Amino acid sequence: MNKFPIIQGGIVVSIICEGPEEYDYLYRLNQLSVWNSQYKVELTNAKGNGAIPARYQDKYQIGDSDIVLVFCDTDKKPYEQYRDIKRKIDVFHGIDGVSNELVIFGNPCTMQIIIQHWSEEMLKSPSKHSNAHIIERHTGIKNYDAHEKQRAEMMKLVNAENYHAMVERVSHLSKNDEILNSSNFDVLMKRLENEDTEWIRVINDMLEN
Repeated sequence: MNKFPIIQGGIVVSIICEGPEEYDYLYRLNQLSVWNSQYKVELTNAKGNGAIPARYQDKYQIGDSDIVLVFCDTDKKPYEQYRDIKRKIDVFHGIDGVSNELVIFGNPCTMQIIIQHWSEEMLKSPSKHSNAHIIERHTGIKNYDAHEKQRAEMMKLVNAENYHAMVERVSHLSKNDEILNSSNFDVLMKRLENEDTEWIRVINDMLEN
């Protein structure tokens, strides 16, 4: 990993996405040009939270990114798979708690973040069936179960204007990943919006020490 961003080729931020919903969402945000143009955001679909640690390790060891992050759900208590992802990242780097700087989460699920584009509504469960009526109320998409056509339809509704509304709303959520309706997603968004790249150097120094 480079200690400082590669200015000539842009700053490569690699994000390992839990699945297609996370991948499609970040891909859409990347299309909106709401982030600072110096960042080149590269996305990987891990196709399941069980594959995230291995995908993270592979991408980190390749060394072609300025920083590697993870974007995933916490799912529901007792958060066993989510905790296992963080534990394996900590063990890989040999630094207890470093995953707190690398894992971007939505509790109970990524939809808690996405729905903030249109509403302050809080989800009580990661269940797509339980959240379907909420999603329909705000997007008009019926019986949402995250299949490809529905994801594409939803992403068309995400725009630069409601992006900023989302960031503001998410900023008021707890940053404690064990609390329902929490997320640190706004932290990453604000970093990507800003031209200051010091956050990458700080995290990389932590990993190298």
